Amino acid sequence: MTKSVDPKKASGYVTKAEGFLEMANLALQNEKYDSAVMNAVHSAISALDALTTSFKGKRASDQHTEVLSLIQGIFPSKEYEEIKKQFTSLISKKNASEYQPDLMDPKEAEDSVRWAERILIKVKAKLKS
Repeated sequence: MTKSVDPKKASGYVTKAEGFLEMANLALQNEKYDSAVMNAVHSAISALDALTTSFKGKRASDQHTEVLSLIQGIFPSKEYEEIKKQFTSLISKKNASEYQPDLMDPKEAEDSVRWAERILIKVKAKLKS
Protein backbone atom coordinates (compact mmCIF):
# COMPACT_ATOMS: atom_id res chain seq x y z
CA MET A 1 0.00 0.00 0.00
CA THR A 2 1.14 3.53 -0.66
CA LYS A 3 0.14 6.93 0.60
CA SER A 4 0.14 10.10 -1.50
CA VAL A 5 2.47 12.82 -0.25
CA ASP A 6 3.06 16.29 -1.65
CA PRO A 7 6.47 16.13 -3.39
CA LYS A 8 7.35 19.49 -1.84
CA LYS A 9 7.50 17.72 1.52
CA ALA A 10 10.38 15.44 0.52
CA SER A 11 12.90 17.70 2.27
CA GLY A 12 11.18 16.99 5.59
CA TYR A 13 12.00 13.31 5.19
CA VAL A 14 15.63 14.18 4.41
CA THR A 15 15.82 16.24 7.59
CA LYS A 16 14.37 13.34 9.57
CA ALA A 17 16.80 10.89 7.95
CA GLU A 18 19.76 13.12 8.85
CA GLY A 19 18.54 13.48 12.44
CA PHE A 20 18.03 9.74 12.88
CA LEU A 21 21.49 9.09 11.44
CA GLU A 22 23.06 11.62 13.78
CA MET A 23 21.37 9.92 16.75
CA ALA A 24 22.49 6.51 15.46
CA ASN A 25 26.10 7.69 15.41
CA LEU A 26 25.81 9.15 18.92
CA ALA A 27 24.25 5.94 20.20
CA LEU A 28 27.04 3.93 18.58
CA GLN A 29 29.68 6.12 20.25
CA ASN A 30 27.93 5.63 23.59
CA GLU A 31 27.63 1.85 23.13
CA LYS A 32 23.83 1.99 22.99
CA TYR A 33 23.71 -0.53 20.19
CA ASP A 34 19.95 -1.11 20.06
CA SER A 35 19.37 2.63 19.78
CA ALA A 36 22.01 2.86 17.08
CA VAL A 37 20.29 0.15 15.03
CA MET A 38 16.80 1.60 15.59
CA ASN A 39 17.87 5.06 14.50
CA ALA A 40 19.78 3.69 11.51
CA VAL A 41 16.66 1.81 10.40
CA HIS A 42 14.49 4.90 10.73
CA SER A 43 17.08 7.00 8.89
CA ALA A 44 16.94 4.65 5.91
CA ILE A 45 13.14 4.56 5.94
CA SER A 46 12.96 8.35 5.96
CA ALA A 47 15.64 8.67 3.26
CA LEU A 48 13.75 6.37 0.91
CA ASP A 49 10.48 8.13 1.75
CA ALA A 50 12.16 11.38 0.67
CA LEU A 51 13.15 9.82 -2.61
CA THR A 52 9.76 8.34 -3.47
CA THR A 53 7.94 11.46 -2.30
CA SER A 54 10.09 13.63 -4.55
CA PHE A 55 10.00 11.38 -7.61
CA LYS A 56 6.57 9.78 -7.34
CA GLY A 57 4.51 11.78 -4.86
CA LYS A 58 3.98 8.74 -2.66
CA ARG A 59 5.56 6.63 0.05
CA ALA A 60 5.14 3.08 1.31
CA SER A 61 2.58 2.96 4.10
CA ASP A 62 2.09 -0.68 5.03
CA GLN A 63 5.16 -2.89 4.87
CA HIS A 64 8.47 -1.03 4.90
CA THR A 65 9.87 -3.21 2.12
CA GLU A 66 7.16 -1.92 -0.24
CA VAL A 67 9.40 1.09 -0.80
CA LEU A 68 11.71 -1.15 -2.82
CA SER A 69 9.16 -1.46 -5.61
CA LEU A 70 8.68 2.32 -5.53
CA ILE A 71 12.39 3.08 -5.93
CA GLN A 72 12.85 0.60 -8.75
CA GLY A 73 13.58 2.60 -11.87
CA ILE A 74 14.74 5.68 -9.98
CA PHE A 75 18.25 4.24 -9.60
CA PRO A 76 20.23 2.30 -12.19
CA SER A 77 19.92 -1.44 -11.53
CA LYS A 78 23.35 -1.81 -9.87
CA GLU A 79 22.65 1.00 -7.39
CA TYR A 80 19.13 -0.29 -6.84
CA GLU A 81 20.48 -3.75 -5.95
CA GLU A 82 22.98 -2.22 -3.49
CA ILE A 83 20.27 -0.17 -1.80
CA LYS A 84 17.91 -3.13 -1.77
CA LYS A 85 20.53 -5.30 -0.05
CA GLN A 86 21.38 -2.62 2.54
CA PHE A 87 17.76 -1.71 3.23
CA THR A 88 16.65 -5.34 3.52
CA SER A 89 19.51 -5.98 5.96
CA LEU A 90 18.45 -2.98 8.03
CA ILE A 91 14.76 -3.87 8.07
CA SER A 92 15.63 -7.41 9.17
CA LYS A 93 16.99 -5.89 12.40
CA LYS A 94 14.06 -3.56 13.09
CA ASN A 95 11.94 -5.94 15.14
CA ALA A 96 14.86 -7.32 17.13
CA SER A 97 16.28 -3.90 17.96
CA GLU A 98 12.95 -2.39 18.96
CA TYR A 99 10.83 -5.13 20.49
CA GLN A 100 12.87 -8.18 21.46
CA PRO A 101 14.82 -8.74 24.69
CA ASP A 102 18.04 -9.83 22.94
CA LEU A 103 20.49 -6.97 22.54
CA MET A 104 22.24 -5.83 19.40
CA ASP A 105 26.01 -6.23 19.39
CA PRO A 106 28.61 -3.66 18.29
CA LYS A 107 29.08 -5.18 14.81
CA GLU A 108 25.33 -5.15 14.11
CA ALA A 109 25.19 -1.51 15.17
CA GLU A 110 28.24 -0.53 13.11
CA ASP A 111 26.93 -2.32 10.04
CA SER A 112 23.49 -0.74 10.43
CA VAL A 113 24.87 2.78 10.73
CA ARG A 114 27.13 2.22 7.71
CA TRP A 115 24.21 0.93 5.59
CA ALA A 116 21.99 3.85 6.59
CA GLU A 117 24.79 6.31 5.74
CA ARG A 118 25.24 4.76 2.30
CA ILE A 119 21.52 4.90 1.58
CA LEU A 120 21.24 8.52 2.67
CA ILE A 121 24.26 9.55 0.58
CA LYS A 122 22.79 7.92 -2.53
CA VAL A 123 19.35 9.41 -1.93
CA LYS A 124 20.72 12.92 -1.42
CA ALA A 125 22.83 12.64 -4.58
CA LYS A 126 19.79 11.48 -6.56
CA LEU A 127 17.64 14.29 -5.19
CA LYS A 128 20.26 16.85 -6.30
CA SER A 129 20.50 15.44 -9.83
